[in-house]
Amino acid sequence: MKFTARLSLRLLLLSLLLLGSACRRKQGGEGAISDSMYSDVGGIGQFDDFEQFGLPETRGGIENMTAVDSSAYAPVYFAFDSYSVASGENSKVRMVASNLQSNRGQAVILQGHTDERGSREYNIALGERRALAVREVLISMGISPDRIQTLSYGEELPAVAGSDESAYSLNRRVEFQLMQ
Repeated sequence: MKFTARLSLRLLLLSLLLLGSACRRKQGGEGAISDSMYSDVGGIGQFDDFEQFGLPETRGGIENMTAVDSSAYAPVYFAFDSYSVASGENSKVRMVASNLQSNRGQAVILQGHTDERGSREYNIALGERRALAVREVLISMGISPDRIQTLSYGEELPAVAGSDESAYSLNRRVEFQLMQ
């Protein structure tokens, strides 16, 4: 009797684990990305659940600054499932670096975004990795790290609606928000 009860309990626990795992996976058709495909994603940067608490808490002295018009700066775009800044995108980062060098009182928030494919957790981590990659390029161009903040929105704020490659390619980006 004890053996049967233990076996039943273990089967119940295993069933709950499998059910929980299945519920966490992103629903989709062919080509849908599941959490299990990206088990290497760890805690990248910091993220507070902005749906529950509002925007993530800022770091450093940037939280006391106000946003300035950043519309002149084009987003940096990324390939699918990548956080490498392509050489063709460096000129966009160079423009922001030049502005920051000319305006010592300004700082920048790098906002990382992804397309809708992948789990929410994976996309938050990928958006943060993209923002951190652009941060490294800015630092290599002489911008002080304390003037740069990263923020990941993952898939939550798409630039365009749609579920095709043209929409996806515009949503995989880092945007610049200048602060003064």
